[in-house]
Amino acid sequence: SVIYEQQDRAGEALRHDEQALILFRAAGHRAGQAQVLNAVGWNNIRLGHPERGRTYCRQAVTLCQQLGDQLGEADCWDSLGHASHQLGQYDEAAASYDRALSIFRELDQRYREAQALDHLGDARHASGDRPGARHAWQQALHILDDLHRPDTSQVRAKLGTDHNTNPQN
Repeated sequence: SVIYEQQDRAGEALRHDEQALILFRAAGHRAGQAQVLNAVGWNNIRLGHPERGRTYCRQAVTLCQQLGDQLGEADCWDSLGHASHQLGQYDEAAASYDRALSIFRELDQRYREAQALDHLGDARHASGDRPGARHAWQQALHILDDLHRPDTSQVRAKLGTDHNTNPQN
């Protein structure tokens, strides 16, 4: 599933995730179920089925909370944000990204924090909140630059900046 997802082959990834879910349920492996529930949800979202994806991701959030898996929970909230964004529910998307962001910060997951900020900026931009979007993207860019990540071009493009622009402005 992971390999197919990296190859942007969500349909194939989904089929493997669904099979893994059956096996994890049969084995009673709750942590595996939580991870795969989110993957099934995520790949449904990627395939244009946000309602179906949201159903799986909500189950995954509940299971992660029961297991005390904060990182898994944050990933689920991020997935839920994508589903809401796809459905045009931008305030709900922003709320989901905010929840993910809070957990990523608490766990000192800086790269994932930057990703959540980027997604939050997208939701705010879609809702018409240009200043809020810009603020989120600036924070994301600051973290990515601080981590010396080479993958800053998309965030820079959203801000309309070049590499010589101070993201704090």
